[in-house]
Amino acid sequence: MRQLKCITLFLLLSVLLIVSPISASDSDWDFIIPDAIKKNTRANYAERSHIIFQYFLKNSLRSKGGKDFESVIKRVKNRIFWKQNKQKQNLFVDAFQRSYPQIKHYQIPSDVPHMVLLMPYLESLWRAKAGDPSKDYGYWQLLNAIVKEIKELSSTPPYLKKLSTNKIRSHHKLSTTVALIHLKRYYFYFHNVSGFSKTDAWLFSIVSYNWGAGNVRRMLHKMKQKKIKRSFSSFYHYLYQKQEMDKDNKSLRSAVEYLPHLWNIAQVIRVKNVAIKKSDKLE
Repeated sequence: MRQLKCITLFLLLSVLLIVSPISASDSDWDFIIPDAIKKNTRANYAERSHIIFQYFLKNSLRSKGGKDFESVIKRVKNRIFWKQNKQKQNLFVDAFQRSYPQIKHYQIPSDVPHMVLLMPYLESLWRAKAGDPSKDYGYWQLLNAIVKEIKELSSTPPYLKKLSTNKIRSHHKLSTTVALIHLKRYYFYFHNVSGFSKTDAWLFSIVSYNWGAGNVRRMLHKMKQKKIKRSFSSFYHYLYQKQEMDKDNKSLRSAVEYLPHLWNIAQVIRVKNVAIKKSDKLE
């Protein structure tokens, strides 16, 4: 019954959303981007991702949650920075370089933070046919059921409704369109329904994409029962503690490490494309 209610809620929220596929407009986050890096170059693109991600982390991770996050960043750093292909090039830098000729033309919805486009590097290393078509598949590792559900929404662009789920998942722009619709549904719930700040809501949405919104909501409910003041920072601290007490739990480990992995990807891409300044560290 609880699962049915959750599905019904998300379908209702989806009908309320008006989502353009890849629409042109100024970003809501432009105010934090220096004019000097607004020109579309590969180095500037990497720097923008880093700056926006940094802004979100600084706004939403404080105190114990921030310290836990820094600890996990260091713990998983080598998995990102030292992962190489046969040519001894970093796999995530390679994924970024292969993707750039395509993604540089994307004009994502103005309220979507630029950093979410780091996710397919972690999900698939920017590979069209990564994974299993009967399970997670394509650039964004989308499930068949998710794509089918989104195709049925009234707000979904008509051209998407006519295409097969495999075609959508294995096409860079189509899969990105669907993934952003999916992420915006999560965002709508966490910001408009649950009342979290914009930065908190987007970080909850990214974790939900990996771990499942049901898992995130259940953990938030447990925090409420324990009278813990809820924010993304307190949620991350609570999640980190749970994972520390159950280190063999792969699900909890994946949830704890997803954002730190993405941050390290933003870092390694930036390192290879932009001169680092000491004043730009997360701390």
